[in-house]
This record gives sequence, structure tokens and C-alpha cells, in this order.
Amino acid sequence: MKKFVSIIMALIVLFSASVETEVITASAKTPTTITASVKAKARKKKKRKHKHNVPKGNMGKWFKSRKALKKYVAKEMKYWADLEERGEITREEYYKKCPCGYEAWSCSCGKWTGNFKYD
Repeated sequence: MKKFVSIIMALIVLFSASVETEVITASAKTPTTITASVKAKARKKKKRKHKHNVPKGNMGKWFKSRKALKKYVAKEMKYWADLEERGEITREEYYKKCPCGYEAWSCSCGKWTGNFKYD
């Protein structure tokens, strides 16, 4: 009798592992059906985090495109120029702290970073 019960339990577990479940949600506009199997949940892949293969520059940021990097550099240069123009910093401080250019490089993932150049 014990052997028979254990075989039945094993069959129940075996069949329930491959059974698909269906969840129906209703909204005011259209009903939506979502089907998910127990096996699919077990096979879910973990999202891997990308590690950049090049170092982050002295800008300290990663940009989605080279255009975004150029825009950031222009904004930074304008910030220092405005400070000097309003008289909040001296011309010597401006020349010391304002970048006079930059160099840029990209990672294999397509993001960009770079170094500010100073005199």
C-alpha cells in the first residue's frame, strides 16, 4: 500500500510540473490572458550587469552617446565662463579650473566617457 501511495504522489508531482496555469485579468476595455508555466519560472535568466572594459575618465560619468558627452563638455565650459563673467571667480581661477578640451573613448557596450584637459 505504501508503495502504491508513493507512486501516485510521484505521478502527481510529475504531472503538476508540466501543467500550464492561466491567469485571466479583466479590465474595462479588453480582457487580457497571461499564460505562464511552472517550468518557465524556473528557467528565468538573471540579468547580468555589464562591467566596462575601459576605465571611467576624470569626468566621472558614462554617457549614452558621444553627442551627449559633447553636450556635457560644452555645459561645463559655459558654467566656468559664466562664473568668470559675473566676477565670482578671478581670471586665474578660470584658467586653472575650466577645461580647455577633452578626450573621449567608448566601451564595448556603446557608452562613452572621457577626460577633461586643463592647461
